[in-house]
Amino acid sequence: MHWVLDVTFREDDSRTRERTLGNNLSWLRRFAVTLLKRHPVQDSIRGKMIRCLMNTRVLTEVLTNQQL
Repeated sequence: MHWVLDVTFREDDSRTRERTLGNNLSWLRRFAVTLLKRHPVQDSIRGKMIRCLMNTRVLTEVLTNQQL
């Protein structure tokens, strides 16, 4: 999990100064990876992130865990 977070979200480069903010961002990144892994499209995590960026329908599918 750490390698995925570091490569896709560049987590090691994140320089949050407040401990609470860092914990919250870490939790959000792990949650996002879980949602992207559960999406049935055969693609990398990075590829799924780009699909969500380009198409709001795919983003909705990932967030609701349903095929539209």
